[in-house]
Amino acid sequence: MATSDLIAYWLCLITAIGLAIVYIFQSFYPDFMYTFSNVFAPIVASVAVLSSLFALRKYWSNIGSRLSKIWLGFTLGMLLWFLGELGWAVYTMVLNIKIPYPSIADVFWLSGYLPLFIALLLYMQLLKPAISGKMFLGAWVIVAGMSAMVISPLMIPILTEASQQDFITASVSFAYPSLDLLLLLTAILGLLVFTTTRLKGRIGKAWLLINAAILLNVFGDMTFSYTTLNNTYYNGHPQELLFLWGYLAFALAFYVHAREL
Repeated sequence: MATSDLIAYWLCLITAIGLAIVYIFQSFYPDFMYTFSNVFAPIVASVAVLSSLFALRKYWSNIGSRLSKIWLGFTLGMLLWFLGELGWAVYTMVLNIKIPYPSIADVFWLSGYLPLFIALLLYMQLLKPAISGKMFLGAWVIVAGMSAMVISPLMIPILTEASQQDFITASVSFAYPSLDLLLLLTAILGLLVFTTTRLKGRIGKAWLLINAAILLNVFGDMTFSYTTLNNTYYNGHPQELLFLWGYLAFALAFYVHAREL
């Protein structure tokens, strides 16, 4: 492993551990934590944007190129999620709206799923010769199993609480985990291709990180929807770590992919 790659892994690991420490001991600095929560999220999201731009610069040839479209999709998705984080920060820090949900920030976040899904779908079309029916079924089984064992128990109380809220809030609360699962299904398919076929190799690490990032967002969105609907969410809530770690995993995945291929 090259020194630069090792540095990237260590930076992400140290940042992830540092963030966990900050959130664990937040009771000693609640005022600082409110500011940190709202300001640091866009910073971490911007790292994912820069990493995707790094990959886009490497793979870009022309708009007709499939690889160019794939990495343009990843970059646009990360950019829209960054704008969502920035929008939330503006609401909380400038407009003094403590929990802006739903808001314009959600428009950016939800819009980001479209280019990300298109990017993953185009990538799967690129790998189509290596995808078997058994592999596709395996991806479905994995996602269905996760839904049954972990996600469903969380979705039931979310839907119960959401039914008592207005239609927009209920729809947004349901949309996030549903779109996350769609991304996860496609990403798992890519992971299976790069870990079980003749294409397996170092790109598998990037796909493992992409799956980890999406999975972190699955649980992040589930816990966020649950805590907001139950009025237990606050800026600085430990569940925010799931989103922050997710951005770090995306950033590292894009960097590793660009370095390995």
